[in-house]
Amino acid sequence: MKLLTYLHATLIAMLVLPLLYAIAELQDADGEGMLYLKCLLIFIPIMVTEIAVRRLKNLGAYLFSCIAVTLALWGVIRLFFGGSGVLYSIVIIAESLFAGLIRFRERLRLARQQREDDLYAAPAISLINQPSLGFLWYFAVMYLIGIIFYSKTLCDIAFWNGAIYFFVALAYTYITETNHYLGLNKRTKSIPRKRLYTISAAMAGLFALLVLIAMLPSFFLAGQRRYTDIRTWSDNMQYVEYQPMAAPQTGGDGYAGDDWVMMLHEGEPIPEPSKFWTYLGWISIAGFVMFMAHWAVKMFRQVFLEFRDSFDENGDKVEELDDESLQKEERLALRRGVKADSEAERIRRIYRRTIRKHRKEIPAPYESPSELEKNAGLFEDEDMKRLHVKYENVRYGQREGC
Repeated sequence: MKLLTYLHATLIAMLVLPLLYAIAELQDADGEGMLYLKCLLIFIPIMVTEIAVRRLKNLGAYLFSCIAVTLALWGVIRLFFGGSGVLYSIVIIAESLFAGLIRFRERLRLARQQREDDLYAAPAISLINQPSLGFLWYFAVMYLIGIIFYSKTLCDIAFWNGAIYFFVALAYTYITETNHYLGLNKRTKSIPRKRLYTISAAMAGLFALLVLIAMLPSFFLAGQRRYTDIRTWSDNMQYVEYQPMAAPQTGGDGYAGDDWVMMLHEGEPIPEPSKFWTYLGWISIAGFVMFMAHWAVKMFRQVFLEFRDSFDENGDKVEELDDESLQKEERLALRRGVKADSEAERIRRIYRRTIRKHRKEIPAPYESPSELEKNAGLFEDEDMKRLHVKYENVRYGQREGC
């Protein structure tokens, strides 16, 4: 699964450099095949930053790892691809830093979700870690740009990356959907996992084979593309010189240009513009700069608060309870006339929703909580076991920890 996510991000990022080459009418001196291999170098920072954001627990270590992999990438480019031009070095280094920034945002989202501790909230998933067949439009757009900018290199890389990406996204979708089906209802455990994977893999493989057969004509006809160049569409257009309208004559030579302005001021020189607007512009710029500085300081303060260790050295979750903020929120809710749900009501509501979600038929009145969970296929679910304990404590009027 991790390899599929790395390939997902790599195949998308590889097209940035050929796109810039196509727009700037540049060609790589080492040829198209070597350019493809050089673009694959972005795989290294994508993989390293993902490992770093998953394993490192503080901001300083993560920033150090991002800087280290960027410097290492720059050294590899200077050592092995020194003659590739400035644009190649700039793009690869920028993509490496951008990958680190995306992973950084992903880490902040995960830390925020862990702090909220919502058992049934959807996991924070970044687009850089989620291959999807919907991303095929990206390669189609790049292919179209290569045609209208007369770039065979961009067309070829977009075509082959799109073909590879289809099978990467298909494999990722197959694995995630199969795992989701197995975890949706625990009653499917009666079906052997190996048998289920075998049947679904055979169907996915047959579909992939049919798509590959449908792609074969495109592979052989790739050399028959008809290119155009959008930059030459206006070359044959004739330039028509603009002819200004003649100034009105009033018996003499007439007025034209600034003479009209002087006439409106009774022959006096044109007054200088008021300094009020100049001062107002400078005050607006200074206010905007101060606002951006305040926003940046606030954002970085929030970042350092969120990007802290969420687990201790034993792997247990570290929780901080802010009684003052909780009391403030409760007072605000009471002021607004909203009845705040108690903890017991919240647990009962979550328990009922969980049972209804996994059980289609209406439970019998005499069923115990254990029977409800068993008939819903949640008897062996770890999350349900923790919820069961909370529900029993609330049901019999007990408090956790007593």
